[in-house]
Amino acid sequence: MGQAEVSRLSPGEAREQFDEIQQVYAVAFPNYDLGDHRRRTLRQIESAGFEAVTVRENGVLVGFAYGLPLSARSTWWNGLRPLQPDGFAVETGRRTFAVIDLAVLPSHRGRGLGRRLMDELLRSRPEERATLATVPDNRETQRMYERWGWSLVGRVPGVEGETSDTFDLYVIALRPEAPTSSR
Repeated sequence: MGQAEVSRLSPGEAREQFDEIQQVYAVAFPNYDLGDHRRRTLRQIESAGFEAVTVRENGVLVGFAYGLPLSARSTWWNGLRPLQPDGFAVETGRRTFAVIDLAVLPSHRGRGLGRRLMDELLRSRPEERATLATVPDNRETQRMYERWGWSLVGRVPGVEGETSDTFDLYVIALRPEAPTSSR
């Protein structure tokens, strides 16, 4: 195993490296629709605040993470159960950063690369909190996020064309004074 090199990408660099990113995505998420991933991600790259981080070993992409701030029109929290306190789901475009994808090749897992990617992605974010979604039956991934300090806030229904009928949503404070939930 070589030295792992973590890099931040501009939106332009993410676009340029998208084919490599999608190759890692295909291996990390073999049952997911690559056409949906391409359409969704190339649209997200154009969004204000989009950020991406990659990790390479010996020049080969072995993992990535990316996300963007939730807009004031976001539907991220629609249908969230259990209900959260008033104002929890209000977005301004500057309140919550959504981690959209985190992937590390299976051959490179268990070495802390996912945590390094997540830490680098969130390190300089100005938002008060971050959120991510997992499929409910992926307990191994959920336990990993919980070890990293993320808190489960509830479940939302998926929409047609998504990878799951439901998603479990997690939140973590990005600043010590920022609340993630009142529960």
